[in-house]
Amino acid sequence: MKPNLLITGASGFIGSHLIEEALTQGYNVFAAVRKSSKLHFEGHTDVHIIYLDYHNLNALAEQLVLLKEKFGRFNYIIHNAGITRANTIEEFNKVNNLMPQLFVQALQLAKNIPDRFLLISSMAAFGPGDTKSMSPITIHQAMNPISHYGVSKKAVSAYFLSQSIVPFTIVYPTAVYGPRDKDFIELVKLINKGTEPYLGLYKQILSMIHVKDLAFAVVSLLTKAPNNSQYIVSDNKNYNKKELGSIIKEILHKKTFRLSIPVTPILWIATLVETFYKIFAPKKMPLLTREKIREISCANWSCDTNEVWQTLGTKPQFDLQTGMEQTIGWYKDNGML
Repeated sequence: MKPNLLITGASGFIGSHLIEEALTQGYNVFAAVRKSSKLHFEGHTDVHIIYLDYHNLNALAEQLVLLKEKFGRFNYIIHNAGITRANTIEEFNKVNNLMPQLFVQALQLAKNIPDRFLLISSMAAFGPGDTKSMSPITIHQAMNPISHYGVSKKAVSAYFLSQSIVPFTIVYPTAVYGPRDKDFIELVKLINKGTEPYLGLYKQILSMIHVKDLAFAVVSLLTKAPNNSQYIVSDNKNYNKKELGSIIKEILHKKTFRLSIPVTPILWIATLVETFYKIFAPKKMPLLTREKIREISCANWSCDTNEVWQTLGTKPQFDLQTGMEQTIGWYKDNGML
């Protein structure tokens, strides 16, 4: 009998790839999505689409009881639901920190405790690495987030490390790219039009992971990782920010105008935008904020991810060159480029 696997946040960029990988690895998959979600996995007979109430403990526990009675308990859970943008600081904490805690409490009430609860977090929980030594970030160092998003991710990690209700694994992905991504394609479009922009006049080191490698690692860790473990996940390489642009324009066969933008004037603009929102839209946060600019422009986002690949006994399928070739090919095939 196939083991039952519940994946939350299943309709998004990463979630849809988790569904595909879980099916490949032989799971009976339950996809928790919003009713308004666009689905990428319709037609798979082994995908059960469900809607969960993450905001009401008793209602969620009742849903989990009914699902257990109908299908049996969830052997594994991947909690991928979360937000990277919010209208308020409180919303980050509610969705990224308090909601997973309520989910665990509901599982306890429903007596539907999985063999493994895998939480997908973010490198933002750690914050950037040291800019003097440029040493890579490791899973063993203290967390020092510099954004409210990162603070919410740090808080939920602290909760899991302190609780004994569910055996868990926490995964901290670096920058994720690949088919269906809506962020990196904007950079690809700019380079395709001949502009190669960079934020900051200094050297910046990045770490990346192709979404298919991330999905493989996450699903495989359900059974291969020890209980109560944590891993940073990247392709195990670190890149100068200009390598990314060079690889993209090489794949596109484009010549570009390289534009390096100082951080300070962008921070001034963000200050004006934030001031406008405080006056005219106090219940919302702008997409462009000073803390977001500081976070993405930090010089050291390198990391050491040897541990996860040693645990899995394999290596990533994609490096940045092969991953971008596959991703840009997908953009073209789907009329996005």
